[in-house]
Amino acid sequence: MYQVIARKYRPQRFADIVGQEHITKTLQNSFTAGRLHHAYLLTGIRGIGKTTLARIFAKILNCKEPIIGEAPEPCNKCPSCVDITGGNSIDVQEIDGASNTGVDDVREIRERVKFLPAVGKYKIYIIDEVHMLSTAAFNALLKTLEEPPAHVIFIFATTEVQKIPATILSRCQRYDFRRITPPKIIEMLKVIAASEGVSADEECLQIIAAEAEGSMRDAESLFDQAIAFAGKKLTYEHLKDLLGFLDRKQIVSALSSIVSRNAKNLLAIADELFKSGDNLNRFVAELLEAFHLLLLLKSSGEIQVQPVICDIKTLEDLAAKTTIEELQQWYNFLFKGADELGRTKFPKIVLDAMLINMAHVRPVRSIDELLARVESLSSGKTASSETVVAAPAKTRAAENMHNALAGFIDWLKLNKPQVASFLDSNIGGAVSDSCVAIKFASPSFASERVMEADRKAFLEKLASDFFKKPMKIAVEFEGGQTIAEEKKKAFDEKASKNRELKEEALKHEVIRGAANIFGAEIKEIKVK
Repeated sequence: MYQVIARKYRPQRFADIVGQEHITKTLQNSFTAGRLHHAYLLTGIRGIGKTTLARIFAKILNCKEPIIGEAPEPCNKCPSCVDITGGNSIDVQEIDGASNTGVDDVREIRERVKFLPAVGKYKIYIIDEVHMLSTAAFNALLKTLEEPPAHVIFIFATTEVQKIPATILSRCQRYDFRRITPPKIIEMLKVIAASEGVSADEECLQIIAAEAEGSMRDAESLFDQAIAFAGKKLTYEHLKDLLGFLDRKQIVSALSSIVSRNAKNLLAIADELFKSGDNLNRFVAELLEAFHLLLLLKSSGEIQVQPVICDIKTLEDLAAKTTIEELQQWYNFLFKGADELGRTKFPKIVLDAMLINMAHVRPVRSIDELLARVESLSSGKTASSETVVAAPAKTRAAENMHNALAGFIDWLKLNKPQVASFLDSNIGGAVSDSCVAIKFASPSFASERVMEADRKAFLEKLASDFFKKPMKIAVEFEGGQTIAEEKKKAFDEKASKNRELKEEALKHEVIRGAANIFGAEIKEIKVK
């Protein structure tokens, strides 16, 4: 009868456990020294060896002829070891916490622990997914954990340790299992492949390891599935067909198009994916992972994992063409887009809009660079001589003023995007020693909002914070147009009225209380 790979290659010795040496060594040492606890808690994600290690520990505790040495192991030959391996031991009881959640189930255990073990030295209870027990069941178990018989040992396993009461946790020795790293998963898959007579590309194994997300059981199950699909020779194309992931060339092309702001190519890739029936959510998820790696690379200069999406050299080349600020903007677009894409009935439309926005992200300068430019402007010097060596003085001054304004607006987009949105329609302007002049084509809703007294005062404060000195805000229009005094007066009157309404509203006990509780402030009051 066929046995699945995850069961066929289940570890039977401490040495066979992959990636949990910090736990296996501790348990082996405690066995050698005879320093055994009455309750152990094993916690970690699914498929990393919690219940497997619990069985191995149970075997060595009841083994008739354990292999003693620097790293002791169960013999796996005596009747006790054989019975535990086969799940037939009288003295080792495995209980599923998910289906035995009630207080009556725990009371039954409490009655059984009074009896001595039939064959081995200890009566061992392995409770899997122990967090599923009810509150009453935990309370019933607590008494036994407080005063356990000397011949009883509990081993609890859980994926959600935060759901276990503190009274239980404090009575257990806790062991946190780590995710198994891709290199260790790949190493184990190679051993299995050799034993099964299977040929698998290195890229194949890398993809399986990445898909497993640190779970050895998931990796083995996926490897088993791939063999069933493709036979004894696994290739990248087989896995692509099986898992439905995207062609890596498309991902790299999309990344390059985003960095180079090539909206046309991005939309062509989206059309191709949509027409071929590929998973658009997966496309966004893989782009998100790619930008996550780019952020890590740009921040620290290296990444600790072998990327599956593309080679490190490609990521390094892309990172060299970007800034941290740009990568953060793209990452945020993808993070929000992934959520929207998962909920919308119109995924293609949402994807297109997101890609267009990403292609139009403006190059962002760092705050340090912008401050250096502002300081050079105020001192009459240029921060960089690259573009001004041969330029006339007036041209240099104009360029510096333009760069300072662009830098201020970019800074606003990062820190106060709602305020910056009113400046999107500007057609230029200039920065002088004490004033930021913003030019619009003609009077509009945006220019009117900028000129409202409260908003203008707030914008002047932001400008003063950015330029490190008091600054005023002025609005100009192409052709010398100005805002009529009557209109300006109306803006000021509206702002004054709004201030009065805010003050009046804050006199109301309920509103004042709500503002204090939530740390809120009144932005605007509309009177109907």
